[in-house]
Amino acid sequence: MEITKLSTKGQIVIPEGLRKDFQVGTPFVVSRQDGLIILKEVNDLSEKEVEEIKELDKIWKEIDSGKCESYTEDEFFKKMKEW
Repeated sequence: MEITKLSTKGQIVIPEGLRKDFQVGTPFVVSRQDGLIILKEVNDLSEKEVEEIKELDKIWKEIDSGKCESYTEDEFFKKMKEW
């Protein structure tokens, strides 16, 4: 058993010994049952699902690097009307 912790960004590091057989970008289904958080590898994704994951990955990288804009609630709804 290894110990990890939740970061301020809501991230949990999977210890190296447990993740050695997974590739970067491997998709997982995450569920919670009582006091357990369960990760299950997802296989056989459709091409559309793979593209969606790639797009989400790109968005998260932009957020993490500070390239995204943030808005107040009022500004957000005003922007929505412009879209």
